Amino acid sequence: MSLFATVEVPCPSCGTQVSFEAVNSVNAVSRPDLRDAIVSGDFQKQSCGSCGKEFRMEPRFNYIDANRGEWILAFPEPDLDEWRVREEEATRLFDKAFGKGGSAVAQDIGRSMRPRLVFGWAALWEKINIHEAGLDDVQIELLKIGLLRNVPDSPFALTNELRFVNLPKDGTGELAFAWVDSTTTEFLQGMRVPRELYDDVAADEEQWRSLRADFGGAMFVDVRRLVTAGA
Repeated sequence: MSLFATVEVPCPSCGTQVSFEAVNSVNAVSRPDLRDAIVSGDFQKQSCGSCGKEFRMEPRFNYIDANRGEWILAFPEPDLDEWRVREEEATRLFDKAFGKGGSAVAQDIGRSMRPRLVFGWAALWEKINIHEAGLDDVQIELLKIGLLRNVPDSPFALTNELRFVNLPKDGTGELAFAWVDSTTTEFLQGMRVPRELYDDVAADEEQWRSLRADFGGAMFVDVRRLVTAGA
């Protein structure tokens, strides 16, 4: 079941209160249209009736897709500084629903799920896209680290994130990434990466052992885990 509640959110342009159907939980099995809207960038987007400004409400909900084994707790981008606290919260919620606090049936479902914690819309649709492509998000984050080290003139900045987009269907065998403004989710610059680089990260256990350990058993699997102290 997907749960909604009507809330009023001030327009970032003129301050007028705009009504949103805020979601508390998204069940992508019963509402695949909501999954599509999240990936396309249309979910929880409204236009202000006064000035016409179109904007999105920050995510703060639980996303579940039992068929794909996805359990994601999403928080607003500004909550990133509290990722340690939020990760503990995510762990408690998952354990209560699908872990040791859940029923036997729920625990059986939970064993096939991959629980994750994200901050902001770009991080949420990235997790969905990574899983849809049949890739491992830890390997993707390690690949990003390698790219940040070796790609010259990248637009890396405090509010710019490198996010996985998809596997292009042009037969090149590449992975598509994009630089995204984390505050607006605006696409800034695209990047194509040979699939071999992803495979090399998976194969070279020794080089990536330490960084891979940082993500071991974590719910917050994101490069920003390594550069944000967290409350």
